[in-house]
Amino acid sequence: MTTFGHQARLPAFLFLFGGLTIGILQGQGYRNFNLTCLAPLLEQVDSEAPTTLEVAFLRGPTRSPGLQDNVGTIDFPISTVSPEAQEFFNQGVALLFGLDSAAAERSFREALISEPEHPMVFWGLAMANEQRLGRARLFANRAVKRINNETSEQEKLWIQSAARFFGVRPDGPDKLPPPPTLSAEESSERVRRRIQDLEEIVLLWPNDINAKALLLRQLTLDKYRSGTPITSHVAVNTLAQTIAEADPSHPSRHYQIFLWMEERPEIALAPAEVSPTLAPGIPNSWRYSAEAWKANGLNNNAIPLLKTSLRISHGQLQESFLMPSKLEGLSSNYTSLVETLASMGRIDEAVQWARRMILMPRSLAPGSEFQPTLYAQGKQLWVEARLGAGMAEVLLEELESEPLLQPAGTDSIENSRWLYWNAAALCLLDRPKEAFEIQREIEAWSNRVESAAASDLISKLLNGLDVWQELLGGDYVEAGEPPPFLPSWIWARELEKHGISGAGLELVSEVMEELPGQWLPTATFCELSFAAGEVVPAMAAFNRQFRTDAFSVDSSLPHIEKLNALAQHMQLPPRWSTIPRENSKPNIPADPDSLGPLFWEIPEAPDFSLSDYTGTEHSLASFQGDAILLQFVLGVTCPFCTRQLDEFRKYEGAYEAAGIKTVIITTDSVESLAKLFSTSTLDTQKLKAKFPYPVLADPDQDLFRSYRVYDDFEDGGMHGTFLISPNGRLLWSHVSHSTFEKPRLLLDEAKRLLKAN
Repeated sequence: MTTFGHQARLPAFLFLFGGLTIGILQGQGYRNFNLTCLAPLLEQVDSEAPTTLEVAFLRGPTRSPGLQDNVGTIDFPISTVSPEAQEFFNQGVALLFGLDSAAAERSFREALISEPEHPMVFWGLAMANEQRLGRARLFANRAVKRINNETSEQEKLWIQSAARFFGVRPDGPDKLPPPPTLSAEESSERVRRRIQDLEEIVLLWPNDINAKALLLRQLTLDKYRSGTPITSHVAVNTLAQTIAEADPSHPSRHYQIFLWMEERPEIALAPAEVSPTLAPGIPNSWRYSAEAWKANGLNNNAIPLLKTSLRISHGQLQESFLMPSKLEGLSSNYTSLVETLASMGRIDEAVQWARRMILMPRSLAPGSEFQPTLYAQGKQLWVEARLGAGMAEVLLEELESEPLLQPAGTDSIENSRWLYWNAAALCLLDRPKEAFEIQREIEAWSNRVESAAASDLISKLLNGLDVWQELLGGDYVEAGEPPPFLPSWIWARELEKHGISGAGLELVSEVMEELPGQWLPTATFCELSFAAGEVVPAMAAFNRQFRTDAFSVDSSLPHIEKLNALAQHMQLPPRWSTIPRENSKPNIPADPDSLGPLFWEIPEAPDFSLSDYTGTEHSLASFQGDAILLQFVLGVTCPFCTRQLDEFRKYEGAYEAAGIKTVIITTDSVESLAKLFSTSTLDTQKLKAKFPYPVLADPDQDLFRSYRVYDDFEDGGMHGTFLISPNGRLLWSHVSHSTFEKPRLLLDEAKRLLKAN
């Protein structure tokens, strides 16, 4: 195959690339692309993605995981002669059990380097992409087509089962159409067949613990993923116990948590105490345990577990220079912590964690997010914490004075939310006239929406304010769902306050049943019950919750004062809220700092000492005092690499006005740069005009590796864009085989981050 250097001229590059594409797409996978820049390959086939295996590879993770000793211990032998491939395969399966799919794929990719055509490794890649069906089908397709005489009978069944589940056939095409849309009946049949296949493997190999564990995994996850009911919890639990007894260290214990958390949460506590210790390096191990404690009403016990989960995530972010949106589960773990703190009446602490979410950088790369941005969620959680505590006056002041809560641009969703939050706080303060003046401003935003999602959200906000208007106007309102972003227990108080007698009490009773142990809804229940003359249930709820949990509640909460009347009726001492809870404690690490920092810190940018075409050395320190936009290119004459720079040059003045200087890192050598930049030819003048910035040579790509702008699996550099603060911190990054061409969006984000940090 012809190899193209990064200095190929544009016409020849484009001409020859088109002819190469077919050959490339028929390749075998890793390290098969003898092209320095893979952006044109992705662009050419992106419209078809993910119909080709090669695109599936390029759209996946790029960093080698290394072998870890804290993600669970698995022995899952496959027919390989490579000890390294076996180790990484085992690690991938352990991470599958931990539901860390991105990390699992990284491990299977590493195994693939030693075993480039092993069908079980492709099986692992398919399993790691269960929730990304397009990619999973491509990997399963390759797995079933690579079955050979060395493939064991059990391996054949694993692969054939996955192939059926993902809808591919051994005699099918290599290039797959998009996955079909299945009816509810077809989806149910697909899951049922999958369970039957796994049961068959267990029956044929009854001593195989992993076979039983994968069946357990399927049975419990289907309940949440596809809504498939578990017909016998006892039977599934027996399967789980069999696994635990045969291998107490097997990292599948948390599936018992999933099994019992809703039906019999008290049973979920036993596995919750053990599960995190089996795979302490996986953030979700701690979160799953926390959810079990929460389901039992022991929310205070869940909080240290959720913080431990975030420690691990923060460590991963800093070590890998990842954008937060790239880390699966991070958004959910943050959300669970803030919501738990808020429900326990620890409002100030909840707001501080929400603040940290907002301060994190946002990914601006389309299609890269696993979850909604922490920025948007942090704002919402901050507001809901204040509203849920009845702190409407405080919220109004924060919405006006706190820059982190105010809209950062002209996005219709962000601005409409901010207006609505103001209106909601005003409604809680019985200031309807001001609230509904704001409603007209939201209606104005509805005329300039950018998407169906924005239109849908604004409609919900307006409908919510309409319901509130009816309530405040004295009209009858059914309890129903509360207006958007308003906790149910606050809506319950509003219903009772405005004469919808009994509806609010019924609503908050339902919330207490669904969310046991949460301080604020229980406080509302006690308040409303006592006010309605329902003294006995009020006293029962009070004794169950507040004689044990109120010690941790913010003393400034309005609920405290409201509960004093009930406490006095119960002849409790004035300091009734200071009695600590006595119960078992969750299993947390003796040295939690070893897992990672409690609070995420912006990582330091790696220093460098590189020369430009004149031989002058430049380091990070030489740009001290300025923010730096550091851009990595795969050669200054590569047209696809420099296209990004063409877009950014349009905003060169705006970036300079914001105090941001651009520095280019290229794979060219100093010698080649000197030849290109030192002549007086017209081409040289054009090149200098294209690069009015320092251009530093990194021919060995050492700095590419330091900044993680390197695909360990394809063994080559990538495109990288970094924002470095004046004090040398990595504020923002984008690393991909594709270029980043949104300078306006990054400029807005850069201004926000530089101001906040």
